[in-house]
Amino acid sequence: MLTISKISDPDEIKKVLPVISSAWGMPNLAAAFKDTINAMRYHGGLVAAAYDGEEMVGMQFSFPGYRRGKTYLYSHMTGIVESKKYSGIGYQLKVFQKKWALENGYDLIAWTFDPIRSLNAYFNIRKLGAISRTLIPNFYGTMEDSLNAGIPTDRLVAEWWIKDQKAPVNTVDAVTIDASKADSEQDIDLQMASSPNTVKVAIPYDFSRIMSNDMQRAVEIKKRLSLILAKLFALKYCVVDFEKKQTSSLYVLSKVIQPKAAASLNPFL
Repeated sequence: MLTISKISDPDEIKKVLPVISSAWGMPNLAAAFKDTINAMRYHGGLVAAAYDGEEMVGMQFSFPGYRRGKTYLYSHMTGIVESKKYSGIGYQLKVFQKKWALENGYDLIAWTFDPIRSLNAYFNIRKLGAISRTLIPNFYGTMEDSLNAGIPTDRLVAEWWIKDQKAPVNTVDAVTIDASKADSEQDIDLQMASSPNTVKVAIPYDFSRIMSNDMQRAVEIKKRLSLILAKLFALKYCVVDFEKKQTSSLYVLSKVIQPKAAASLNPFL
């Protein structure tokens, strides 16, 4: 008996790919990916590229999103070729995206990122000024690329409220929880007993090195971080800043939601 149902499991989505390949006679699914991006562009999305002379060295694409009555621009990919990474191109692409979004009536750009990657967190939270208060477990399901193979694909949702800015947060009385420590799960309950206004969560500065040396430990740290952030989000804390430091970097979470535009609604619950 034939049945039709909505797919929510990211690993089940993988089974769609052979059907696409068979239905359209596409042994190389890169062609289907190109067509999908082009359709998103035509139907209200943005596809942008950075060029060094005539060579394309960076790309970004985004499309309209809608959740809980809120329309926003969902930024799915921003990527730079390996030889040009950390050269400022990614930031320039995001500035271009912000300008386009403002011109097209958006006040919010959102995307997901891996919370264990300190450089991405610093870029998203500190440099661009995004916030985060939503963790999605296993967002992409099983992945096999060099950055994600073997670890859970839990993701934070970045909210970039582009018409407003965050104010500085007072962290003098902040308590700190270290996701690298095995007892951090018990530590969070002790630290939260005093209901602090500000909490810092420490993560390894170089997670890739831990993955290379001890994959089991890497998985344990990633799972602990997700548990800590999920607990803090449930207690109405919000990631508002990020401190990049050698050895360990720190998420800064506050009960004061900033910017003000974000305070009335979290579309990603």
